[in-house]
Amino acid sequence: MAVKITFTKFDFALTLAGFLLYFADIGTDLWVAAVYFNDNEFTWFALVLAAISLSALVLQSFSWSWYQDDRKIQQQQNSSETQHSHYQSRSSTCPWLCVLHIFQLGLPVRFCKALRLGYKAAFKQGDTDSAIYALADLSMLRLFEAFLEGAPQLVLQTFILLQSKDSNFIQYGSVIASFTSISWATVDYYAALKRSLPNPNLTCGFPVVFYFLYKLLTISATILSITLLVSLHILAVVAYLLILWSIMMVHVVRQETTFCNSKCQEIIYRIVVGIILIFTFFNVKGQEIRLTLTLYYIFKVFATTFIISLCWILKGSSVDKGYDLSISMSIMLSLTIGIVCAVIYYRCFHPQVYSTAATDEESNNSHTTLQLPATPDEVDGFQPENSTATLNNVSENRDVIHSSVPQSSKVNRRITNCLRE
Repeated sequence: MAVKITFTKFDFALTLAGFLLYFADIGTDLWVAAVYFNDNEFTWFALVLAAISLSALVLQSFSWSWYQDDRKIQQQQNSSETQHSHYQSRSSTCPWLCVLHIFQLGLPVRFCKALRLGYKAAFKQGDTDSAIYALADLSMLRLFEAFLEGAPQLVLQTFILLQSKDSNFIQYGSVIASFTSISWATVDYYAALKRSLPNPNLTCGFPVVFYFLYKLLTISATILSITLLVSLHILAVVAYLLILWSIMMVHVVRQETTFCNSKCQEIIYRIVVGIILIFTFFNVKGQEIRLTLTLYYIFKVFATTFIISLCWILKGSSVDKGYDLSISMSIMLSLTIGIVCAVIYYRCFHPQVYSTAATDEESNNSHTTLQLPATPDEVDGFQPENSTATLNNVSENRDVIHSSVPQSSKVNRRITNCLRE
């Protein structure tokens, strides 16, 4: 018997929290920009506004192209039974959606739609597939926004706070909101991937807590280390980020990703992933990642230690502002605890730890089983060996989900790319 995929009230709470954090982050950034403008700090104002604008343009282009892709999918449907209102609403609203994207409102519109569909699915037994489909797109856009806009803003705001003698509460609020928003975006993406698996219990409780702490602490350590390097010299941090981004881009290009339909957007996608990899681990394609993840954080520890050592060696007492020791200790402590949380998560809470028994039980009760080779199940993990997948004519995800899955016409190709490639 197939396991029914559900959208729980906890899933809706995650979506609502992400909605509030997104607007809090954007609102505080704009407020900070206004404060800099009023204080005649035009350099800081321009940098804050540039980060917001560049991120918005990239996100709107992805969002609009995904609407276009979904409209093409709808047009290719041969059976009238698969043309649900979920797709019809997308294709019929293209003109005004285009206008909204031009005015940088694509993401708020997606949030409103996801909240509406999520509320119906969680509280009124609405269309679960539509809610999961909408939230999958939104979670990926939020992840892009977090590292295109949030992370650079966070480095800038943290540096300004350390250098400035007259900081105000809105600057501290912006830093706190950005830290939380970035970490929450990774958790929201994690939840979206887990919803693509048939076990609804994978997105609640201790797995979320440890995953959130793992991302929050490791990302915080990276941002603080970059901030410490900025205080040494601006050219030093530019050189470091270019070298690090180049290394990550080599890794991304070697994966030969096929995330986007157009070549131009695929290049933009790879650039974005390269930026994400500067701050946190991101499995470009759904591969076995234990070795890659281990090597990534070994490299991260080495790079962080190198930055701290370099700053202590090259900084003289004349430029020492008195915060180097506290920041250095915070960096190493955050990175260490974050890696420990990652180990606990993958050892105790990752789906591969406790999905085998459920899979075997479901296989015994199913009439259609298929033995598949070990393939990846999600962006931060892989499927256990010799797993059994039960298929109900869902060809699009037959290579990724190692449990019984319900038949659905609304499989989000963008998420399944991450799950299966």
